Amino acid sequence: MLHARAAKTSESVKGDPDLWRTNLQFSNIIMRTYSSVLLLALAASSASLQAQTCVFVPSDSPGTGVTSFRPLGNGNPADPTFADMRYQVQIPASVMGNQPFSIKELYVAPAGSHERTFTEIKVRLGHNPNSMGATMVFNTVGFTATPVQYNQIQFGSTADEWLPLGMASAFTYNPAFGSLNVEFQVRDAGVLPGGTGDVGLRTDPSIPYVWAPGQSYNGTLVAGGGIKLRLCTDTYGTIEYGSGGCIGSNGQRPTLSYGGSAQIGSTLQVQLSGAPSANGSIAILVYSAVPRSGPLDLTPLGMTGCDARVFANLTLTEIINGGSHQVPLTLPIGLPTGIRYWNQWFCIDLSANTFGLTASNFGGFVIGS
Repeated sequence: MLHARAAKTSESVKGDPDLWRTNLQFSNIIMRTYSSVLLLALAASSASLQAQTCVFVPSDSPGTGVTSFRPLGNGNPADPTFADMRYQVQIPASVMGNQPFSIKELYVAPAGSHERTFTEIKVRLGHNPNSMGATMVFNTVGFTATPVQYNQIQFGSTADEWLPLGMASAFTYNPAFGSLNVEFQVRDAGVLPGGTGDVGLRTDPSIPYVWAPGQSYNGTLVAGGGIKLRLCTDTYGTIEYGSGGCIGSNGQRPTLSYGGSAQIGSTLQVQLSGAPSANGSIAILVYSAVPRSGPLDLTPLGMTGCDARVFANLTLTEIINGGSHQVPLTLPIGLPTGIRYWNQWFCIDLSANTFGLTASNFGGFVIGS
């Protein structure tokens, strides 16, 4: 209700930057007054949370193991072997347990600290009662979900720490249907300059896998040395980045990022860069309890190439200077943990397109303890 009221006020003065600014400053005061209350209300209304439970394949040891460029590449997006790849691993019921398990986040273990880029990264999950074989298409008969699917994405990884891949929806593993199969598919896997350490992922000799360069399903079955995995019923204190965004009148794409910590008792900074540089520019920060299952194309509104990646449960309007800004979000003691929120920025940019608005990528964080 609050964000709808702000949107209506803004629409009535569209086209006049001074009126935009005056009305949105007033709306922002109202929003800030209620933002902490609303976040608490959203958390309280969420379904009761399970205690965090994770399955480790084979162990909780992200800092050990030989490294491999499979499946996230060697950092060179033009490499003919590792830039584009399909990779599958099978986790037997003996590891997953004999009870249904709701997987809400999937992690890998990077050996170095890098900013990774992909034209596409996709992860599929499914059941399979059969043993894994080299003909990869036969390993996919039970795939029922693609909870990780991004285009033109960039995200950071920290050496020897579990890296969450950002599942947009949960997947329920049921041992009655067989083993858990996980498939990675990447295109143009690269890293930006300035990283440190090995580009590969940590592996273990006990994990078999099958892989193929490119997008072929005619793979090579390898008896051991597959990547380590962590699968959790919930995630605490993690920050994730998604794709999206469209070019503004300055030739830059507004970019959302985070600073600080998503842990209880800390302050998380929701950051914006690449926005119009004129002092007094306006940006709108959206909070959402869930991301959209697919982006909403805003081109029909006149926002060519832009899309909405989240639903607007709460919006804050911000006056920005110099093209960058940050909004502090204090996470007080007593706030429930395990709650996930998603964000996206929208920038008032009257000469960028006929609607006068551009969009950033989206990101998410999970409140942790």
